[in-house]
This record gives sequence, C-alpha cells and structure tokens, in this order.
Amino acid sequence: MEDMDMRAGVWPDEQLLRFFSEHRTAWGTGFARIMMDAGTNTAVLAVAFVLALAFVVVRRAYRPAGAVTIAVLVSTIAAAVLKEFFDRARPPAEFALVHLNGASMPSTHATRTASAAAAVLLAVTWSTSRARLYWGAVLACGTVVVGVCLVYLGVHWATDVLAGWALGAALGAGAGVLCRSGPWIARSPASP
Repeated sequence: MEDMDMRAGVWPDEQLLRFFSEHRTAWGTGFARIMMDAGTNTAVLAVAFVLALAFVVVRRAYRPAGAVTIAVLVSTIAAAVLKEFFDRARPPAEFALVHLNGASMPSTHATRTASAAAAVLLAVTWSTSRARLYWGAVLACGTVVVGVCLVYLGVHWATDVLAGWALGAALGAGAGVLCRSGPWIARSPASP
C-alpha cells in the first residue's frame, strides 16, 4: 500500500485503471470499443432513432418517449455544465486505449444511459411488479456495462462514471415522474 497515491479521491481511480490496463484482453477491448462506438456513431444512432420512433408510434408510448427525450437532453446539458465546472483531466495516456479531448467529470455517456434508463423505468406503467423488476434489472445492467467499458478503455475515471450515473439517475427519475402515465395525469375536473 505504500506505493499507492493516498491523496483523497485519487488512488482508487488510479488503481482501478491500472488494474484494467494490466488485464485487458482482445475480446474485452473489442467489446468495449463496440459499446463506446455504438453511442457515438451517427449511423448507429440514426438507426436506433428510427427503430425507437417506430416502437413509440406502434405502442403509443408517447409519455415514456417524452420522458427519455427530456431526460437525455437535460442530462447532456447538465453534464456539459458540470464538466466546465469541475474541469477534471481525463486519465493519462498510459491507461487510455481511446483518447478524447475535454474535461472528464461527469461522464456524458454514463449520464445519458442512466437518465434514459431511469426515465423509462419510472415513466412506463408496468403491467406487473415483476415486469418492472425484470426491465429495471435489464436497464441497470446495460447502464453498468456502458460505464465499465468507459473505465476499461481509459476514457474516464471510475468516479466520473459514478458521478454520471448519480446525475443521470436523478434527472431521469425527475423526467420519468413528470411524464408518467397514470391516473393523476388522466384526471379531468369534476362535473358540476
């Protein structure tokens, strides 16, 4: 433990990145790159948008779609503002397989995925609590996979991802509750 940098808030991030950089595999790196590229590739995002739009129209899931849209837009803006405020440097090149410019905290990818997941989970009126639990677990796993891939690739410190998850979950929950389809939205004023 003597060789670890014991400054508050630094050594766990550095140790985790060092662990990942020393234990990378070809398949792990390939998978992590695919996950990161899927969230930044214009063609992939366009196809995902068209499929999501078709799903929304067919299922008439307008409120959940609105919640996700609001959550992702607000979380993207909030992450950008906080990046300027914290102005935290990205991990050093020795740990990074992918090199990005700009501030690191909070992770915009982590913020967006957490906000979208929370918005869906809270905006949808689930048929059963079992369905909510199942889809909550699926959404949480997807969010965690994206965050771990970002740290694995050395794009972000682990605490950048944790901050992004916290911010995204809070903003997504707010958007989900705001747009939730339920009896309190459908009520009309009582007739005289």
